[in-house]
Amino acid sequence: MLTALATTLTLQPDFVYYRVDPLLGGVHVTYFVFHATAIVSVALVSNLVQEAISPLGITSRRRRATAAVAGAIILVQALLFFGGDWHLTSDIRQPFLARIDYALYAATTWLAMAYYSVSVASACLRDRRTQRRTITRIALGFVVFGCFWIMIYTAVSLASAAASVLLGGFVFQGWLLVLYQAALLAAPISLAVGLGLTAGADAIQVLRKTGRDRVLLWRITPLWGRLLDGSPELSIERDLSHAGLLLVRDPGAHLYRRYVEVRDSLLLDPGQYLTQAERILINTAEDHVRAGPATVPFSAPLASSETPDRIAHRD
Repeated sequence: MLTALATTLTLQPDFVYYRVDPLLGGVHVTYFVFHATAIVSVALVSNLVQEAISPLGITSRRRRATAAVAGAIILVQALLFFGGDWHLTSDIRQPFLARIDYALYAATTWLAMAYYSVSVASACLRDRRTQRRTITRIALGFVVFGCFWIMIYTAVSLASAAASVLLGGFVFQGWLLVLYQAALLAAPISLAVGLGLTAGADAIQVLRKTGRDRVLLWRITPLWGRLLDGSPELSIERDLSHAGLLLVRDPGAHLYRRYVEVRDSLLLDPGQYLTQAERILINTAEDHVRAGPATVPFSAPLASSETPDRIAHRD
């Protein structure tokens, strides 16, 4: 999807277009390419959204149907593009040529975008009613808002193309141009925010948890080393250098193991001396590993249901 979308957006500016097109023969094949990649992009976005909101994911039948529809549209575009001479005109980059063959060709792209936008927006609205997570509801709202602007873009484009064919003196300017440019700006921004918002929020949460894992791993390691010196047979955790504590992959797993081994050591020898700060640290680590999903599954119970603070004070 990203490849198709990047190709579409990259070929749009005149600076790129007029340098790439001569390499493809100089007959505006580039124009055909970015229309085709636009169709592929919106079809893949539709599949992506359907995959995300469907409990069992998108079916292979739906994937084949989407591919078949997109392929049929591109085939029609190829017949309209290469079957006529309108694409040889020097003003092909001007908006809304006053030619019926151009209007039919461009309309295939606009109608495809409208169809997929309605499909995506309706799916998002259905899913939004079932979502309880606020950030996901906001993200779906942005996607629907982006689809709304795509519909505005397609409506303005279809109306302007029809006016160019039917009214020879039609000039694309004024409020139509402003609305067209606003749609071109708002649609991709809204879709990008909507498709990335939940993933971005989840990534921030993961980064915060990983950062907290590393801090607690760094703080508990001296205590873990001191308590395990007398009973190294309790430990399956490998020793890590100072740099390793900061760079080790999956710090949550190492924190969990060291926390459990500290508790096991205190169970075997409850008379070991702990400062008040160390007791607080153990309780903090326990609260942290129990608070969220751990990297190491909690398939077995911890060594004791008692907190480390209680163990340390037990007679």
